[in-house]
Amino acid sequence: MSPLWRDEIGVHLSPHRVCLVRVARGIRPALAAQHEQEVESETAGHWAGPLAALDGLLAESQWQGAALRVVLADCWARYAIVPWAADLSSSQERLGHARQLLASTYGDAVSGWDVRLSDAPPQSSRIACTLPLELLEGVRGICSKHGTKLATLQPQLVAAYENWRRHLPASGGWFVTVGAGTLAAARVARHSWDRVHNVRIGSDWARELKRLQTFGRLASTSPDEGQVYVDAPQAWREVAGTAGRDLHWLEDDAGSQSTLQRLGRVQRLAA
Repeated sequence: MSPLWRDEIGVHLSPHRVCLVRVARGIRPALAAQHEQEVESETAGHWAGPLAALDGLLAESQWQGAALRVVLADCWARYAIVPWAADLSSSQERLGHARQLLASTYGDAVSGWDVRLSDAPPQSSRIACTLPLELLEGVRGICSKHGTKLATLQPQLVAAYENWRRHLPASGGWFVTVGAGTLAAARVARHSWDRVHNVRIGSDWARELKRLQTFGRLASTSPDEGQVYVDAPQAWREVAGTAGRDLHWLEDDAGSQSTLQRLGRVQRLAA
């Protein structure tokens, strides 16, 4: 069977919830199944509970025989902007530079984590992301156990940005995604991100709404660059009301959606 016709499963893992969607591929891909469940964890913020839940779900017939696209909550991710350095000539040198920047920001806690660096043209900054190696190995181990191909594995900010990218203006602005007790924001410049923030948030959404609005005032050189585009749970929009009128709440397309776009919608409704 052609890969274009194989089903895909989107998975979103966060400390207290697992969301899955299955998309039947074909001329007109369609949502074949969706599921979300809460997860109890003995250790706050740990991934053991979500991984165990995913392991159990992949043993069920409706979640077998398809490639996985996995999105990890941003509470587990750390980001840094890596400026262009002309004296770094190899990918290994650039990766080492990224690891040093992450360590200087987050300390020894991330020293054993997996680090990935985005592609970028010469003279442009890159985005570094690091995630716990144990978490990544856990996801890959579960896929191997169930004979499932892992097509993609991304943190939420990266996956959400790719989902909404074409809705964002070329002039730049802030892109913010909210979920699982974390608010992650990237300031989009002409060719890449030039700032990134990842902060913990609480349950007082009205207060966190004010934090969202401050991004529009952070070092913006023009009104366009001060615009804030928000990917957030549906409940946030309802709470925001008129107080959030200066924010751009990103809305789903009515047409065909990719696996990760469908997953994002389920995750926003479930959160």
